[in-house]
Amino acid sequence: MKRRSSATRRSSPLALACSALVAIASATPPVRADGEASTEAASTVAVLCAPGDRVGLRVQAELEALGFRAVLLDPTTEAASRASLEEAARAAGAVAAIRAVPSERGVEVWIADRVTGKTVVRAMAGAEGAQGGDAALAMRTVDLLRASLLEVALPEPPPGEVPATAEIRAKLALPAPGALVEKPPPALRFSLAPGMLFSPGGFSAAASVDVGVAWMPSAHAGVSGFAAIPLARPRVEGAQGAADLAALLAGVGLRFVPTPRAARWAPSVDLGAMAVSLQSDGTASAGFVARSVSAATAAPFARAGLAFAPTPTLRVRADVLVGVIVQGVSIQLGASKAATWGRPLVLASAGVDFGWF
Repeated sequence: MKRRSSATRRSSPLALACSALVAIASATPPVRADGEASTEAASTVAVLCAPGDRVGLRVQAELEALGFRAVLLDPTTEAASRASLEEAARAAGAVAAIRAVPSERGVEVWIADRVTGKTVVRAMAGAEGAQGGDAALAMRTVDLLRASLLEVALPEPPPGEVPATAEIRAKLALPAPGALVEKPPPALRFSLAPGMLFSPGGFSAAASVDVGVAWMPSAHAGVSGFAAIPLARPRVEGAQGAADLAALLAGVGLRFVPTPRAARWAPSVDLGAMAVSLQSDGTASAGFVARSVSAATAAPFARAGLAFAPTPTLRVRADVLVGVIVQGVSIQLGASKAATWGRPLVLASAGVDFGWF
């Protein structure tokens, strides 16, 4: 007899002693000896177990609760194997065969699934002589069959010998074909990252918080926006007094990502323009007058980033932005230039971003 190759998964044995074989009949109704088609439900289940076996009776009850017709039969004495289970399933016209065999410390449940073309071996624990243990083992056996059949809901299900009928899907609550398609990673993301803003020329680096948003309608290109809000005001001092400086940045640009959206590591490059708002408050020494001034200008920027995604919706990322205020900004104390700012300016930040949809 020609047999179909199938994958086998095996785990270590645990506790209990029983021998049961469950075969789910195909959608073709059995024919009686007199040639008339049986009126019994097409989805018949044959439970092969020793007479009075508690586990077999519990498996029968679980399957009947799902709407199957379960029939108890004596099992064969043949040792459990993938070949014997596949042969039993084919002989019975069943879509699957399940057998539980005792081991030294437990019971092994074998499932030959003709719908997915795979054979599964799973060790299950049970409490000897305990009805609760028998019931739990029976429930897990039926659940294992359903888990094996869940693969029919993949976009490209594994090839099997028989199809999963609508009746079988309904009784085991299987998803529709293609229902297990992975959701694509979110296209809209929001970021929050503390950072440091620095520009050579006399002022020290200042702490800021970088708030951003990015929308990637395609896998490799999208738009981004950010705002860097100052948390500190660096200060420059001289004989005439002192002046501090607060810089607020807000920009938009195009984002380019060379990797797929679902990649674990995602480098990115942003190119755009930003508005720069500056506020300076002075403190005067004796004989001088303090002033407060503000100004706004625009500057181009380039931003390089690297994100790591432990989950599709949460990523940790680091970014470095470089911009240039073409005309530059100078701070004067009295008649002398005390500092310059903005040629160039660098914003380095590290934080997280969250996918929305």
